[in-house]
Parts: sequence; C-alpha cells; structure tokens
Amino acid sequence: MYVRKILYLSMAVVLMISVSGCSRWVVDYPTPARSAIHTPQRNIRTRTTTTQNRAMPQFTKRVAKQSPPMPLVRGIEPQSLSPQLSSTSELASHETEFNAKEKDRNTNISRAAESINGKIIQPGEVFSFNETVGPTIERRGYKKGVIFIKGEKSEGFGGGVCQVSTTLHQAAVGAGMTILERHDHSLPVGYAKSGEEAATSYGGLDFKFKNDKTFPVLIKSNVTNGKVKVAIHSA
Repeated sequence: MYVRKILYLSMAVVLMISVSGCSRWVVDYPTPARSAIHTPQRNIRTRTTTTQNRAMPQFTKRVAKQSPPMPLVRGIEPQSLSPQLSSTSELASHETEFNAKEKDRNTNISRAAESINGKIIQPGEVFSFNETVGPTIERRGYKKGVIFIKGEKSEGFGGGVCQVSTTLHQAAVGAGMTILERHDHSLPVGYAKSGEEAATSYGGLDFKFKNDKTFPVLIKSNVTNGKVKVAIHSA
C-alpha cells in the first residue's frame, strides 16, 4: 500500500500555469489503470419520448341521426264506394240448395242473384224485387223452367227466380227489415216452408221490404255448386 502511494507521488508532474499574472502549483495525478479500479457498467437503454405540441384528438360519441317521425296520414274515404270494396258488417244471411244439373234453372237463378247483388237500400227506402230484377224474359237471357200457375205446374221463362226472392226474404227477416209484401206459392216448394217463401212474378206478385234502420244496408248474393246465398250487410 505505501509503495503504491510513493509511486504515484514520484510520477507527479508539477506544472506552472500563469493565470492573470498569478502563479499556482497544479498537481496532476494520472488516471488509475482500469485494472486498479474497476467499475462495472450496465448496458442501460434509454428511450427518449418526444411529446409534440399538438392538440389531442377529440373523441365524441356518434349518435345515429334519426329521421323525424312520419306524420300520420288518415285514409280519405271517397264519397261513393263500390259495394264489393266497402267495409261492411253482415247483419244476416240465408242459403238454399237446388239441383245444379238443371242448367236452365241454374241460369235463371244465377241471373236473378246477380241482379240484386250490390244493391244498397237507404234508411227509409223500400226495396222491390220485381223492380230490381226486371222482366225475366228470353231476350234478357232467361231460360224456360218449371213455374206454378193457379196450383198447377207449367213451363215459362224465369222458372227458379222465386228461389232467389225466397232466400232474400229469409235474410231480410233475419236482418230486421220490415216486410211489406210477400206471397206463398200455389204449390209447396222444396227449398222453403210455407210462410217463409216469397213467390214473385213480374207485373204481378212482388216481394218488398223497407229498411227501417238508421243506416244503409247492402245486399250480397252469389251462386256456387247448387247453392244460392244471400246476405244483408250494413253499408
């Protein structure tokens, strides 16, 4: 230890440095050898983070743009509607059957049913079957069929039309119409009981009823597969 210190002192170099006219002794000691003093160095990595002077992005919550509610559009009802397109409520209906194989009778029933279909009767108005159906004659497409004349069977144009008027009569009674005119046949019929039928003959016997309701009524009728159906609806 003492020998090492003497060695350091003997190796000192005295230098004269003149600073501002003054002289001073400076002793410069040599740097110790690496083998004498060892200081371990760690491999330390440094990371320089540079913060730029810029505005931070603004995060905003996106809200889906909703369309304004559509205005409620109320349906505009036309002043007059076709009976088939009108929204109606059935008051009563009745159905009777016939032999569909009898083509001429089938034709007569279908034409009469078509004539009354869609007929509207206003409050206080009187419905007439003969006025609505019209003459059941050949030039209007009617065929010959069985008819009753004074208690005897015969043949004439429009045979079978009375089944439509009878079916309508039953529906009118069920709907609360006021019956003004109705007639029985001179012979029994297979589609209605006595007192429930409505025999008609253009220019003679008629079937009439009055609508005593506070609203119009609508007649709907159709013929399919040997059946004739008549319904009365509120119009």
